[in-house]
Amino acid sequence: MANKTLVCTLCNGEMELYVGPKFNRKVGGALVAAGAFSTLFWVGAVLGVPLMVAGAYMAGAKRELWVCKDCNTAIERVVVKPKSRSFKKVQ
Repeated sequence: MANKTLVCTLCNGEMELYVGPKFNRKVGGALVAAGAFSTLFWVGAVLGVPLMVAGAYMAGAKRELWVCKDCNTAIERVVVKPKSRSFKKVQ
C-alpha cells in the first residue's frame, strides 16, 4: 500500500502521522503505585487491583494523530472497520 499524504484544510500544508501517549503516563504510574501500595492491606486489595489495571492501561495506551508540519493543526486518526459480511442483504 502506497503512503498517502494528507493535506491540511487550513493552510494546505502536508500532514504527518504522530503516535503518542493517549493519557498522562505519570498519572498511570501513580495509579499503579497507589494500587500496589493499597494491596499491602487486606481491605485495600479490592481497590488496589483495579487501580493497577487502570494505571497500566493509562501508562501504555497510544493514540494516532495527523499533525500539520506548517501550522501544527492536529486531527485524531480514526480507523474505520468495514461492516460485517455475515448479514444477508434483503431485497
